[in-house]
Amino acid sequence: MNINLRFGMHGDIQLIHDQKDLIDGLVIPGHILAYQAASTSVFITSMFDKYYVIDPMTFILQNPKGVHLNDKGNLRPSVGKLINLYYPPLIEKLDDLEIDSKFRPHHIDDIDEFCKNVYEFQMTIVKNESKSSKASKYLDRYKRTKPTKPKYIIPPYFRFSDLSDPWYDFTLECAKITLNLSKLPVYPVISCPARSLNTELIDRISNDYSEFKGVVIWIDNMNEIATTSDEIQKVKNLLGKLSKSEKIIEVLYGGYMLMATCKDFLHSISHGILYTQHKSYEMTPGGGGVPERYYIPKFHEFRSMSQTDLILHKHPDLICDCEVCQAIFHGNPDNIIKFRDNPDLLRQHFLTVRRRECTSLESMGVDLLKANLQKTYDDYHDSTSQLPNPDAFLSYSKMRGLEYLIEWNNGI
Repeated sequence: MNINLRFGMHGDIQLIHDQKDLIDGLVIPGHILAYQAASTSVFITSMFDKYYVIDPMTFILQNPKGVHLNDKGNLRPSVGKLINLYYPPLIEKLDDLEIDSKFRPHHIDDIDEFCKNVYEFQMTIVKNESKSSKASKYLDRYKRTKPTKPKYIIPPYFRFSDLSDPWYDFTLECAKITLNLSKLPVYPVISCPARSLNTELIDRISNDYSEFKGVVIWIDNMNEIATTSDEIQKVKNLLGKLSKSEKIIEVLYGGYMLMATCKDFLHSISHGILYTQHKSYEMTPGGGGVPERYYIPKFHEFRSMSQTDLILHKHPDLICDCEVCQAIFHGNPDNIIKFRDNPDLLRQHFLTVRRRECTSLESMGVDLLKANLQKTYDDYHDSTSQLPNPDAFLSYSKMRGLEYLIEWNNGI
């Protein structure tokens, strides 16, 4: 199983270079690439030994008009860049919408032009921008750069709720138009909530996307810590059905749960560093820092630094044995404070552990996987759920336990 790192912040560029042996490829969000075209393109060309794909992020058009505006009531620059690149007439149509209104498929009245522009964006922007005058000041950062084409093309896509949702047919039509345009493989994104995945929808998806070599799955807002075994089973049913046609299946947002429960069907999984293991289509692409969190390997979960501090003092055996943590902790949980002084170490630790998890799962049988999850629950759930939650000092609540591991086990 491949690990595709979802690029999120330019501040991570050096870390990604230093740790690139831990990842297989990159997913580049279209709004970042459009807004910071030269610097992002040069970064991509400096990672020429890793494949990449560009996520066109067309789903953001489904958000209400107000989401596209900043505090001053102006169109967010990154959104404006994308719309101008993909389908400029939408700018004028956006002005006519009420603040709570959304674009609908009929607002894109020339679907062929829309698909062509999204395709051309993915095919040309990295090559063109990495050689532009603006790119010259970034080239000195890297020993070598080499423009390459994306591994595959992602057509315009939109989240749908069920088969009656007009965005389902619109997304499918965009995928078929792009397939006829593209010189590269085309992998459509199929995005819906887990609860929608009944037998009828799964069969329809399998039939409608039968001509594509691969697909990318985005289960909308599937928080792995809050998901149920029923939802896991629904996702497994979808991936299992698609895998019968020997289709390459990639997941756009996911973590250990999807890796573990669907490992026999997945070719790759993507996420950011400490973030975007799940995502809702309603979330606004934009700024905001990433919370500093520690990934506890046995829990397969992030915890805040304050929670991790308490957990590791209660259970020093949970201190990670990766090379990053060995150099920091030396067996002493008090040394967690050193991660606060150098947050990049949190990212190195996570990437190291995620690579190890991926490698381990490839050879792990279902019985052993289930036994490991059960043992972690048995060993740590009661004590963890009785610890005070330092992040909720006003309510004096307890920490979250490990109930999710039972849901994963039942889902497997």
